[in-house]
Amino acid sequence: MGTIAIVGLEQDASGVLDARAVRRLQAADVVLVPSPAGSSASLIASLGITPVSFGEVGLDERASTDQVVEVLLRQSQDRNVALAAFGYPFIREGLITGILARARRGVDLYPVVSPFQVLLLALDMDATADLEIIDAGSLASATRTRDAHLIVTGADNPILARAVAAQLRDRYAPDHTIVTAGSIEGGGFDLTPMTVEELAQIETVGRETAIYVPPTRIAPPGGFAELVRIIGLLRAPDGCPWDREQTHASLAPHLIEEAYEGAAAAESGDDAALADELGDVLLQVVLHAQIGAEDGTFTVDDVIAGIIAKIRRRHPHIFGTVNAETAEEVTRNWDAIKRVEKPHAGVLGEVPEALPSLMRAQKISRRAAGVGFEWEDIDGVWAKVHEEIDELKATGQGTPEAEEELGDLLFTVVNVARKMGIDAEAALRRTCFKFTGRFEHMEAAAAVSGRALEDLQPGEWEALWAEAKNKESAAERGPNE
Repeated sequence: MGTIAIVGLEQDASGVLDARAVRRLQAADVVLVPSPAGSSASLIASLGITPVSFGEVGLDERASTDQVVEVLLRQSQDRNVALAAFGYPFIREGLITGILARARRGVDLYPVVSPFQVLLLALDMDATADLEIIDAGSLASATRTRDAHLIVTGADNPILARAVAAQLRDRYAPDHTIVTAGSIEGGGFDLTPMTVEELAQIETVGRETAIYVPPTRIAPPGGFAELVRIIGLLRAPDGCPWDREQTHASLAPHLIEEAYEGAAAAESGDDAALADELGDVLLQVVLHAQIGAEDGTFTVDDVIAGIIAKIRRRHPHIFGTVNAETAEEVTRNWDAIKRVEKPHAGVLGEVPEALPSLMRAQKISRRAAGVGFEWEDIDGVWAKVHEEIDELKATGQGTPEAEEELGDLLFTVVNVARKMGIDAEAALRRTCFKFTGRFEHMEAAAAVSGRALEDLQPGEWEALWAEAKNKESAAERGPNE
C-alpha cells in the first residue's frame, strides 16, 4: 500500500522551494501535476523529477475533485504518489476531505505549517456551525456542544491523546470519525482519519498533534432558500445525473403528474399526504426555475416576483379601490383583468388547449358565462341536456355525427355541473375511484367462489354490484351507525 502526499510549491522570497517539500517530491514514485506545460510541471522538472500530467492518467486539466481523488487513490495502491500544486494549503475544495473519507488512511501535507492551520485550511468545515479551539489540558473543564466544530490542540503524546478520547466519549459515539494532524519526519504533517474509539487506543502520535472533531449534527438552513440551494446542488456538474439531464420539456409530464397527485390528496382528506404531494409540486417549480437560471432566462426570484405582482393586480378589491362582495364578483373581475392583460387572446383564447378536455370545457363554459353567454337558470340547461340526448339517439353508432353529438352532450353536462356549483373534473375522478373500488370488490368475490368474471351471468353481475354498493355504504356509515 503506497502513500499520498499533497505538496505545495510556494517559494520563499529568494525563489527557493522548501527543502523538506523537495525531499518529499524526490521520494515519490509519481509526481502528479495538472498540465504538462504549466508552471507546476516546469518547477518539478527543474528539480530533476519527471512530472506526470493529469492527461497521462486519464484526467482533464479541469477534472472535478472527485475525479482527482479517484486517480490519487488508484495511483497510490502500490506506490507513493505526490500531487504538486501552487496555492497550498488552498489546493482544491474537498480534496483532502475526499481522500480521508475514501482512503481511511493518512495523507501527508508539505511544507510545514502548524497542525492547527492544516486542519483549519485543509478540511472543508461547514460554515453554519461554530468553531471551538481548546487545548488538550483544558478539555475536561471546557463547556462544549456537539453541534460545533472542535479542534483540540497540544495532544503531543499518547497519554494526552487517550485522555482527549476519554473526554470525547462522553459526548460522541465510539464510531464518530475524527482527524488527527501530527508532524512527521521530513517536515510535513500527516492527516489521519480515525474513530473516537481508535483514538482511545492510540500508541504513537506525532509532535504538535491536533485533533479535529466534526459536529455530530448541524441543523441545515431551513425553508425555501434551502430547497433552492439543494436543487442547485443536484443540477451542478458533479450533482445528480438524472437531475442534470432534465429540461423544461422533459419535466413537463412530471409537473402534470404531481399536480394530479396533489389534487387527489386534497380530495382524500389526508393532510399528511397533501403536505407531501404539495412538496412534490413545489420541487417541480424549483427545478424549472433552476433550469431557467442556468439558461439565463429567468430565476426563482422572477417566478416569485411575477406571481406576487399578478396576485396584487388581480385582487384590486384587496390591494386597490374596487369593491367585490361575492366570489362571483371576484371571478368576473379576475376574468376582466386577464382580458386587459392579454387583449389579443380573446375571452376564450387564454384557455390552454393542452388541458384535459373535461377541465378545458369547464374553463370555456365559465369564461363564456362570465361575459353574459349564459342560460337564465338551470332549467334551461336541463332542457338542453335532453335535447342533446335526443340528437345523440338519432345518430348511427360509431358515426362522425354520433361523436359530435356526444361531445355536445358532455359539454352541456359540464354546464349543469357549473350551474350546480360542482367541479366536473373532481366529480368524475371520484366516480372513477368509486367504480374501481366496486369492480375490485366484485373481482375478489368472484375469485373466492372460484369463478372468472367473464363467466358470470348478468344476474350474478347485478348481485355482486349490489353487494359492493352495500359494503361501500356500510363503510361510509361507520361501525356505530
